[in-house]
Amino acid sequence: MMPPGCFVPLLLLIGWWLYARVRRSAGIVLFASAGIVLFASACLVYLLSIPLVGETALQSIENRYSPPAVLQGDVYVMLTGGAVSGTPDVNSTGHLSGSTLHRVVAVAELYAAKPLPIIVSGGQVYADTANEGQLARSKLIALGVPAEAIRLDDRSRTTQENAQYSKQLLDEGGWKRPILVTSAFHMPRSVKHFAAQHVQVVPYPVDYKISRGTDWTGRLWIPTSAAMDDLSLTAKEYLGLLQK
Repeated sequence: MMPPGCFVPLLLLIGWWLYARVRRSAGIVLFASAGIVLFASACLVYLLSIPLVGETALQSIENRYSPPAVLQGDVYVMLTGGAVSGTPDVNSTGHLSGSTLHRVVAVAELYAAKPLPIIVSGGQVYADTANEGQLARSKLIALGVPAEAIRLDDRSRTTQENAQYSKQLLDEGGWKRPILVTSAFHMPRSVKHFAAQHVQVVPYPVDYKISRGTDWTGRLWIPTSAAMDDLSLTAKEYLGLLQK
């Protein structure tokens, strides 16, 4: 009964009420048409808000790339993906989004397994958000990555700028085989923009949102706002792939 699920029975009830009035009001086609539209709207809202649809759509883009079995590269390039400002943290203020934090932890683990220089790419996207790159750099250092191993691009506001400014740092460092670390849903768009900068990356997707290898359950048919978020994120990424 939480939104958006509550909208489905509400639309159905209104649609039934309007359609039922046709029986008492002969010749009033408007009520019948409105009722049918509301019934159809209820079905559409239901389909757009169930995990079965949202997760299937998001998985279609998450599955484009898989982590390589063997790491072959000379530098890690980690893209950020959101942060909030002014909130209290352990050693500073501001918090990374869940996706960005997943990427940070993954890079720290990769560095522990195979120490390579790290390029962190991401700036302050909006006036009321934090500088993602600076926060990510601080978190990597807190996780044990040496400060001297990190190169920072804290200007990027878009994936296109991530690729552009990272290319400059790659050229300055003489690195030719970057291992690109970002969320699985964000990887196809990221690879495309790096390719536009004539940079061939080794994709290392992390931060998967959708489970794999599980059976269908009743949960997949219950409307949730998270399912609509998955669908919205999928639409954003596919639209981003159309960007030149």
